[in-house]
Amino acid sequence: MIRRPMKKSTKLLWQGCPTRYAAGIFGDKWCFLILRDVLLHGKRTYSDFLNAPEGISTNILANRLSRLEAAAMLDRQIDPRKASRVCYFPTRKARDVLPALIGMMVWSVRYDEHSEAPETFAKAYDEDPKGTIAWYEAEIDRVDTEIFSKS
Repeated sequence: MIRRPMKKSTKLLWQGCPTRYAAGIFGDKWCFLILRDVLLHGKRTYSDFLNAPEGISTNILANRLSRLEAAAMLDRQIDPRKASRVCYFPTRKARDVLPALIGMMVWSVRYDEHSEAPETFAKAYDEDPKGTIAWYEAEIDRVDTEIFSKS
């Protein structure tokens, strides 16, 4: 039996290059849509995500929530309103994606002829990008405060 030297691992780490790092977190359409739902639509529970119109399967959803939690994008906590349920809250790291996410949405409104977003969305962002982001930040705070105040 001839022994050959073991191959060195050539697996690339998803760190170092800023584009590669971001792609490792957002490159999956389901992770991206979950972040959209958490940051822009106020969704916090498994059933909220499961009932999104895109129709994610349960196994994919569980996997992507775990992935986003491991990437420190979501903070998993027992729902203070119902102890048998879990909530996923956006971390500061996730919230820092808002400008990029909204920028991509504005780009989509301009170029996707089937966009479901109103044209006023892109116009409002163009006129006051910081104000638009601040509005979404305030909405995230409102949703989270509402959840914790109902406990």
